Amino acid sequence: MANRFNIFFAFVMVLGAIPTIAGSVTQELVRSSTAQSMADSITVAGRFRNIAENMPRIATIIECEISNKSVREICELDSNSSFCRKIPLSYPHTFTVNYNQSNFINVFAAPGDSIYMDIDASATPLSVSFSGDHEDINRQYNCAFQHMQSYYWSVNLPSDTVAFDEYMPIFKEYIRQGRDSIACYARVHNLSDEVTSMLHIDNIYSLANMANGYQGRNMEEKRAFFLDPIFDLFNEENTKLMIFPYHISAIMNYFPDVRDSAPKGTVRDIMYVCDEEAPTPDRSVFFNQNYYNRLYTQNNPVNIISLDGIRPGDFYVYINREIKEISDVNPITWLINENNRHPIYLDVSATWCGPCRAAIKGSEYIREHYKDSDIEFAIIWLNSSKEAWLKVAPTISNSIQIFINNVEMEDRIKGHLRINGYPTCLMIDKDGNITKEGVPHYLSPELPSFLNSHL
Repeated sequence: MANRFNIFFAFVMVLGAIPTIAGSVTQELVRSSTAQSMADSITVAGRFRNIAENMPRIATIIECEISNKSVREICELDSNSSFCRKIPLSYPHTFTVNYNQSNFINVFAAPGDSIYMDIDASATPLSVSFSGDHEDINRQYNCAFQHMQSYYWSVNLPSDTVAFDEYMPIFKEYIRQGRDSIACYARVHNLSDEVTSMLHIDNIYSLANMANGYQGRNMEEKRAFFLDPIFDLFNEENTKLMIFPYHISAIMNYFPDVRDSAPKGTVRDIMYVCDEEAPTPDRSVFFNQNYYNRLYTQNNPVNIISLDGIRPGDFYVYINREIKEISDVNPITWLINENNRHPIYLDVSATWCGPCRAAIKGSEYIREHYKDSDIEFAIIWLNSSKEAWLKVAPTISNSIQIFINNVEMEDRIKGHLRINGYPTCLMIDKDGNITKEGVPHYLSPELPSFLNSHL
C-alpha cells in the first residue's frame, strides 16, 4: 500500500503538458498513425512555445495506469520544440504530461484517440490549447482541475486512528465543500455536465487518497471507511479518473474479498491488477481482453530498462561518511563502475516520502547482514531538497547515496528506469543488467532469498 500511496503524491506533482503540432498536414499524419495502432493505445503530440534558453527540452508523458507496467515516456523535443508519441491506454481515463517538474496538464483520452496541444512554456500554470479528440472536455477539465488543487492542499483530515463515527462526518464535510466549490466554478465557467461529473469524482477520490492510511480503532472501522457508499465503488464512471484506482489499490491490500461482489467490468479488472499478491488471473475473468493481454500475456517492451538516454551530468554522492560532487557522468554508469561488477540493490526514493524513509530505516539489519558480501546497496534520491537529504543521509548506514539536483536528469532517470512511484526497487546484476520485475521492497520477507540468489 505504501508504494501506491506514494504514487498518489507523484500524481499530484506530475500533471503535464502537450501542445498541438503546427499545421494540418502533421495532424493528419498523426491521425493516420493512430488509425493503424492497437486498440489500446493513443497518440499524443504537441509543440512548446517560449522555452527559455535554460529550460529543459524534454517532456514526460505519464500514462497513470495502476499496474507496474504503467508507461512514463520521455519525449525529446525536436528542433521545432515538438513531439509525438504513441502510448498504451487500455480504457478511457485521464493521464498527465509533465514539463520542468512543477508544470502539469491533466488530459482525458480513450483508446484510439489522438490528442494535440499547443503549450506556452512561459506561463505558470502552463497555458495550453487543445485540439484533436475531446478538445472541449480537456480545455475545461484541465483548467478546472488546476483551480481545485488549492482546495485539496488546504484539507486537514483528522488522525488516521480517529474513530469512524468521528472521522467520517469530517471527511464528508470536506467533500461537500469541494462539491460546492465545483458547482460555483461550473456555473461561472459554463462547464459541461460531463466535465462537472469528472470533477465530482476527482473531489471524492483526491480526498480518499489523502486518507489511504486510515486505521480507525479496528478492522471493522477501517472497512466501513473504505467501503462507504459515498465512494460508489462499482460505478464505471469512476474509472475515467486516474486517481480512482489508488483507492481500489488500498482496498485490495486490506480487503481483497471485495472483488467477489464486483460485477464484471473495468472496476473489477482494476481490482485484479491491484491485487499484487494474487496469482495471475485467468483471462476469462477480465472484461477488457486487450487490457489483460497487455498486462499478463505479452512481452512488454516498455519495461526494457536502458541507460542510453540518461545523459552525463553533475550529482552528489554520500559514501564513507563523505559528500562528493561528481561531474559529467551518467550516475547509474558511475554506480556500476564504482562497485566493480558487484550486484547492486538499488532503491529510488524521495526525502518527502514517509514510507520510503521508514523502509530504509527499518531495513538497517538487512544492509548490516550483507555488508561483507558481494551485494552492494544504493539509494538514488529524486524530487527532493538538498537540505532534507543532507539531514537524512548521515542516518543511513551501509549504502551509497546519490542525490540528483537537476530537473532534466531526474526526468530522464524516472523515464528510463521506469520509475512510476516511490519507493521503487531495482536490481543491477554482475553484468550491469538492470531490472525492476520481481524485485522485493526493503521490508518484504522475500528480500533475503532474493539477494542470496544474486550472490
